Amino acid sequence: MRYNDTFIIAKDGMKCIAASAALTLFFITVDAEFLTFLGVVLTVLTVWAFRNPERTIPYLEEESIVSVADGVIKNIETLEDDAGNNSFKIVIKSGFLDTPILRVPFSSEVKRVTKRSGARLMLSTPLSGKLNEQSEILFGEDEKQVRVIHTLQLASVGIQNRLTAGSTAIQGMRYGLMVSGETVIILPGHSRVAVKTGQRVRAGETLLGFFTE
Repeated sequence: MRYNDTFIIAKDGMKCIAASAALTLFFITVDAEFLTFLGVVLTVLTVWAFRNPERTIPYLEEESIVSVADGVIKNIETLEDDAGNNSFKIVIKSGFLDTPILRVPFSSEVKRVTKRSGARLMLSTPLSGKLNEQSEILFGEDEKQVRVIHTLQLASVGIQNRLTAGSTAIQGMRYGLMVSGETVIILPGHSRVAVKTGQRVRAGETLLGFFTE
């Protein structure tokens, strides 16, 4: 299912924005100037955290893979499974000031979608990987397959994922939202990685890599 929320503010954040605004109005009513100032700052930051800008999807060759989330490349490593097959693991760290909208890495069929409800601990907490809310999507099949895992931390809104197994996904289209957390992207070993650690990436615009023969 396609995520058609194109309003300038993500609809998933409206309740949080309304709560912040209501709190600010209450402080105004009781004439608490300093708390009113903090309420205004909180409301502005909440609106900024849930912004939903349009993105110009670059014209890239058919085998391209773009970033699914805004943030900074935290780590890139090579993995090897029990059969000796290699893959590349790219980790993107996203914070409250990054755009929360998630976008499809390449045009494909969605093979699997799973979600685990859980805690929202800081990712530096040892058990966060096992306890935190998580969403996993498998895009494509055979030699062109990308696995994406979103793990949430310290957020008032959970991971929103509108994709379903069997649906068609178009590169760069919106499919959900994650306000703060980490995104792990697993590329097949025959692909070529086009980013480096420490690089800032933008969902739908930054090239992560290519599928190769």
